[in-house]
Amino acid sequence: WLLNLIENILSITRVEEGRKKLKIEPQIVEEVIDEALKHINRDKRKHNINVDIEDEYLMANMDVRLIIQVIINLVDNAIKYTGQGGNVKVFHEVKGREVITHVQDNGFGIAKDAQSKLFEKFYRVQTKETADIQGTGLGLFIVKQLIGKMKGKIWFVSEKGQGTTFSFSLPSERNKK
Repeated sequence: WLLNLIENILSITRVEEGRKKLKIEPQIVEEVIDEALKHINRDKRKHNINVDIEDEYLMANMDVRLIIQVIINLVDNAIKYTGQGGNVKVFHEVKGREVITHVQDNGFGIAKDAQSKLFEKFYRVQTKETADIQGTGLGLFIVKQLIGKMKGKIWFVSEKGQGTTFSFSLPSERNKK
């Protein structure tokens, strides 16, 4: 836990100071998602993780290292905040010149009063369902910063008891659906 906190603080510092050099170029989304999922500990709670990419050559402009970090964080959160045997789905859509990635779970969901604070530094939702879940409260703050550096946007839709879907968009020159 302490090592994770230190790594998160260092990531924040590098991003905020502009020291994290970006290498943004068109990448095949499916390949990056596959690479990120290799780093997820699926055995923790025996979750079903499904990836649904209709176009295996879907491209988006991104820094691969940073998007891998984003995907790991969002999928790991989906796993942590979904009961054992829950479902996590990663899927995409194209809107104009943007590729939108969704990470959806059928977990605890987020109460309305907590939603406005979710991307703040050190904020953690405090409920009886989340009491035993460890974290630094920095992951979503970092994710938002990283997506912003790549000229993307991040948002979520959630309802208490119904799960959460985090979505982020990245620009793409090649996809025009």
